[in-house]
Amino acid sequence: MRTISKLLCPTLAAVLLLPGCSLGNKKPVDKAKEPIKIGISAPMTSEAASYGEGALAGAMLAVKEINDAGGINSQPLQLVVEDDKCSNEGITTFNKLVNIDKVTAIVGPVCSSAAGPGLPIAQNAGIPTIISATAPGLTKGKDYIFRNYPPDNFQGKFAAEYIYNQLGKRKAAVIYVMNDWGQGLRDTFVADFKQLGGEIVYNEGILQEARDIKTQITKVKALNPDILYFPVYPQNGAAGLKQIKEMGLSIPVFGGDAFTAEEIRNAPGADGVIYTQAKFNNPSDFMERAKQISGKTPNVYTPVNYDAIKMLAQIMKKVGTDRKAIRDELAKIKYTDGIASSLIEFDENGDLKTADYELKTVKDGQEVNYQP
Repeated sequence: MRTISKLLCPTLAAVLLLPGCSLGNKKPVDKAKEPIKIGISAPMTSEAASYGEGALAGAMLAVKEINDAGGINSQPLQLVVEDDKCSNEGITTFNKLVNIDKVTAIVGPVCSSAAGPGLPIAQNAGIPTIISATAPGLTKGKDYIFRNYPPDNFQGKFAAEYIYNQLGKRKAAVIYVMNDWGQGLRDTFVADFKQLGGEIVYNEGILQEARDIKTQITKVKALNPDILYFPVYPQNGAAGLKQIKEMGLSIPVFGGDAFTAEEIRNAPGADGVIYTQAKFNNPSDFMERAKQISGKTPNVYTPVNYDAIKMLAQIMKKVGTDRKAIRDELAKIKYTDGIASSLIEFDENGDLKTADYELKTVKDGQEVNYQP
């Protein structure tokens, strides 16, 4: 597990509590003014590091603003940042945040592959957790887990309806990554596309570590579908888009929100790919503030994590740091001060009550709104 290192200590000591950082203060600790620790689980390295950088930027900006305004009833917030690598190392990350760092709450993961193994630890320990990972089942049966990002059953349905009704495609091939995120999208998309009257001519999963999908592309090409639904992770996607171009598969390629990663925009063959993304506000002045405090490039996860920290702060000012009290307030919150969304409230499963999606595409290496 790679943890954000002591290199950050000089510049972020007022904001973050990180392993290896020490102020050398031997004076008795005033418990009433001890920092309130919030855990961050995000991919700071690995194929989805750009997700983690954007998520951390939002959390850092929120913490700075809260602490500049006096903290939580005079107690400062501090972030404990752990690198879940967008993988099953989420179990190690959550074990550390819960059992060693003893955080009051957790924000993240953004990756379902890290959330799946990690979230049961937070649930069993009674740690309020706000995730943006999207696999449908992650919150089910877990009353301490909330999600301020739409789950994939919304996204898969949106993709199926758009491809069938707006693009007019009737024969779809599916290549998906075999993890919680990819399988959740595949399951929803396939069921809804068939229900609409569409035909799935090919349906095969690949490992998250796969970089060579020429065999799958060859099979798809032979079946002559109208479109390829391609919900895979950034490195799968970057390699696959390059191979699709090289092998002359000329049908439209339609991905999921993992394609918001910089790794996709920089990939050969990415131009023209279409993908779904949850529709959030991300104003330019907000992004600039986040970039200034963090040095990181903002993305869709920046306002999402910012809102999560601000919600927790608002609740803790009201009820303190008792974890059950925080969880109870999250369950009934109607948060209207967000950046990403004008209203955040959760259903009985801890998921957003409403969700909206938009379409993006890559043009000349840049992410732009898709215009059919």
